[in-house]
Amino acid sequence: MKLVKQSGKGFHYQLSLEEARFLRLLVQQFPIAAFSPVAVSKTDSGAVEREKLINESLAAHRGELKRKAGGLVREEKFKTSAAHKLFHLNPEERETLLQILNAIRVESWRMLGEPESLDVNIFELPQEKIRFGQLMHIAGCFEHLFLNLEEPDAP
Repeated sequence: MKLVKQSGKGFHYQLSLEEARFLRLLVQQFPIAAFSPVAVSKTDSGAVEREKLINESLAAHRGELKRKAGGLVREEKFKTSAAHKLFHLNPEERETLLQILNAIRVESWRMLGEPESLDVNIFELPQEKIRFGQLMHIAGCFEHLFLNLEEPDAP
């Protein structure tokens, strides 16, 4: 994957056919786990109301990301050119894609039991958790690429 062009209107990436296929499949997996409500505090008297508001907000945000996920990687977004695909994202779409990739990575990490090290050897995982190890690694790779291919001084 490489950044072909970056401007105020967005980002143009060149992906191999396999990279484009993996990105589409990965984003279409979102969300990969059921929503887990957060707990603020058991001793704070106002915590129940804050927990409710936070969880409602998180659920709404997650629903919005799920709605946007399919549109971000629909087939029409990838233009075939020779042996690769050209993929354009405007700045808002790029930010949404990064949020989705991060959510996939974090959800996978949680499904793996929140290991201290992210260097999880998928061959040492129980069969039912291998998928989460793979998703965590693939999402992390794409997240890294999208963040590090950016031209620092571009408009």
